[in-house]
Amino acid sequence: MKDAIQTIRRATMTYLGNSRGFIVKNQTKHGYTVGGKAEQLNNINSNLVPNYVVIPTEVDDCELGEAIYNAVIKLSADFKAFIFNSNANSRHKYAVRSSAVGEDGEGQSYAGIFESKLNVPVTGLETAVREVRDSANTGRVQAYSNHPINFNGCLKKNCSVHGDNEGTQKVAVIIMDMVDARYSGVLFSKEPVDGTDRMLVEYEEGAGGVVDGTGNSTMFFLDKKDFYGKDTTDTIGGGIDHVNATMAIWKEAKRLENNYRKPVDIEWAIDKEGKPWVLQVRPITAMKESTNA
Repeated sequence: MKDAIQTIRRATMTYLGNSRGFIVKNQTKHGYTVGGKAEQLNNINSNLVPNYVVIPTEVDDCELGEAIYNAVIKLSADFKAFIFNSNANSRHKYAVRSSAVGEDGEGQSYAGIFESKLNVPVTGLETAVREVRDSANTGRVQAYSNHPINFNGCLKKNCSVHGDNEGTQKVAVIIMDMVDARYSGVLFSKEPVDGTDRMLVEYEEGAGGVVDGTGNSTMFFLDKKDFYGKDTTDTIGGGIDHVNATMAIWKEAKRLENNYRKPVDIEWAIDKEGKPWVLQVRPITAMKESTNA
């Protein structure tokens, strides 16, 4: 066991010098390519974002396993438990999300174009990360990008950096602690269909259904100026029984819209303890002109 620990301590990634192959939460000075979604996470109130790491595009496919192993150790709440008890993290789950260059940007959002994996156990992380990276090869990504893209991974005989060929789409990957959600959903800081100035919230019980389109969701509106105001639906929070958590998400959406100087779309969750979380943010790229609310 001592030898195993020493091996871990000595582990370095050849392509990132003495780094371990990932970027940690709130690390903004690093010089590597983490993609649009990961960059946007830095704009969210840090207290509302679950712990995460980002595996940048510079990580070679053939060294991905080592980077993921090091990332799990970083995310583990108890390093010794992880080393000495192989089952220590067996119940912990992760969300694995794409962060392509240009994803969640002001020009194109790539919303729903790349793969995301929820409730991934530690034993399934490498497979999930590879599948998210490889989702850049799908026809829908090429069609959305509106130009031919050559997606090449790492060949066994010639291990090249993922997506470094000319014209390729580069995909970093976010590994985030999975929120044990009682509620989850999306919030548009400006109602996108009719163009009113109300906030539109869509949610369901549990995790992920609203975003991937598989759930039975509920919609409601929030008054942007007054949480209890005239544009808020009669039942505050649309039936969500954590009003304070809903208000915290509402406040953060307003703050983000003010900072971006344009409406935003956020993905959020409220866990079973009633704590609010904001999982991602992006500027709304398609918006009808404003009408009177």
